[in-house]
Amino acid sequence: MSVAVIITDRNTDQLCRHLRQCLPDILIQQWPDIEDPDSVRLAVLWQHPAGITQHFPQLEAVVSMGAGMDHIEADAAIPEAVNKWRVVTPVLQQNMAQYVLQHVLAEQRHAKAYLQQQQAEDWRVLESNEPMPVVGFLGLGQLGGFVADRCLDLGFRTLAWTASQQHPQHPCHHGPEGLQTVCANCRYLVILLPLNEHTRHVINEQSLAWCQPETTLINVGRGGHVDELALLRALDAGRLKRAVLDVFAEEPLPAGHPFWQHPRVTLTPHSSSRSDVAQTATEIAALYQRLVAV
Repeated sequence: MSVAVIITDRNTDQLCRHLRQCLPDILIQQWPDIEDPDSVRLAVLWQHPAGITQHFPQLEAVVSMGAGMDHIEADAAIPEAVNKWRVVTPVLQQNMAQYVLQHVLAEQRHAKAYLQQQQAEDWRVLESNEPMPVVGFLGLGQLGGFVADRCLDLGFRTLAWTASQQHPQHPCHHGPEGLQTVCANCRYLVILLPLNEHTRHVINEQSLAWCQPETTLINVGRGGHVDELALLRALDAGRLKRAVLDVFAEEPLPAGHPFWQHPRVTLTPHSSSRSDVAQTATEIAALYQRLVAV
């Protein structure tokens, strides 16, 4: 029996090396060299070729390399009976919290303005005694909940939009009215949702109209969550202060795309959070052991 690692957007040598240490008696097959597809019981997937798993007749489980499952749910070749798991390591959570808070704190503590003041030799304190602003979360799963907790630790207030979930510390709202409530009452709006038919283009003309002009949108979910043309219109009209975007409808972001040079957009190359290789291998090995123990 074997594990197939099918991850196409990065080098997986180190991950496979750790997996072989964790599972010394198990064959670890590394894309594109899947020489024994008949032996694959577990496949680790990220940006995998659609339909690849139909070549694995013994497949019992698939594992997403990250928190997102949309690439697995969209692959009709993966049978319903196959277990579908994800790997969310402590490092993945910590990296995501660092990314979100990096941008929230830079704005909240006037990093750009103070740099400009330094260059102009201008001595002025910009902090005020206003209540801490609200960080709104679209999605409160393993990543969203962790990031929201860190925001509370630093004194921010929080709101969340969820399907039905309630939380003792982060007030949750549901449905279209709940989305309006969160959009209208937050200074920072963080997208950490799964992408599906209900959440595609959740940021659109209507939801952007609910936001305050001082709102900063931070998308670390999926590019499909945002109607990019609607976002550009809102930014150009001053109906939204800024957008921090780590994910896009098309990746890599095409040359000449308006986001590249837009003065109200900060973009990064889908780099907000990646798992530690050793932690990821340990969790995948544990999932494999769980599979064979059944």
